[in-house]
Parts: sequence; C-alpha cells; structure tokens
Amino acid sequence: MTSAPDDIYDTTTIPLAASVWHLDFDQETYITASDIGEFLRGACLNISAIQVYILCLLHDHAKSFEMSRISFICPEIMSSTRIKADPGAPTMYLKNIFQAEIEKEKMGNPNLTNWFLIPYNQENHWNLYVMDLRRGYVYIFDSARDPRRTDYAWGILSL
Repeated sequence: MTSAPDDIYDTTTIPLAASVWHLDFDQETYITASDIGEFLRGACLNISAIQVYILCLLHDHAKSFEMSRISFICPEIMSSTRIKADPGAPTMYLKNIFQAEIEKEKMGNPNLTNWFLIPYNQENHWNLYVMDLRRGYVYIFDSARDPRRTDYAWGILSL
C-alpha cells in the first residue's frame, strides 16, 4: 500500500490480489480521504471503499472464510456501469469463475467454494447477492428494494 504526499493528492493505492477477486492478474484500486469522508457522513459508499473493506475482512478473518468456503466477486466488474457498457465481460468473468469451480470438483479438490458474495452497486445503491453455486440459488439482500429500478446484475446471474 502506498500513499501520495498529503499535499498532492491524498490518495492511497491498494493492491488487489488476483487470487482474491478471481482475476487473471493483480490490479490496484485507489481510495482518497474524501471517499472515506463521504462514507463516514453517510453520503456515498464507493466501490474502492467496499474493496478495501472486503480486504480487511479477509485479512482479519481469513481462517473463517477458508472454513466456510466463502469467496468474493469483484464489485467493480459487477457494477451496473460495467454491465451496461459491456454485458459480455461480466458474464465471461462469472463463467470463468464457475468453470474453475467445476474443474476443482472434477479433480476431487475438497476446497470448493460454497458461497460467492457479490456486492453490486447501481444508482448509488448497494445490494448484496449471495450465490450458492452448489444448489443454484441466488439470495438478494436489498435494504431499499425498488421495483422501478432495473436490476442489470440479475440478468447475468440468472444465466
């Protein structure tokens, strides 16, 4: 983790390990003091803040996540903005993750993921999808369900 000098950008770079987010290569995200300030005021919770929080959870509770076989899907790839711009990319991302699980099962690997947690941001509103790949269920946790809001993620997850 690196930070720019306070008087320049007030930005911190956070590495995103490919293994955590089921990506082909490591990436980075950036978080600023204003991102944290907006979150603490209850004004906005952006994708970078969610990614940092997930990394903290994994760091502090790694053994629990391993035992329960919970894995996270990258919220940036599954955001409504990315889905609307190119629905094929998030679909292929999920397909590759699920295919990797099928391959693990075929190889007799006992460490299969039970649940995938998918934080989803649309129109400044967060949902949490919990996918049980073994049973084929998707649970939706939405604190402010609005039937007028088009759910772009559901179209991809229901495939």
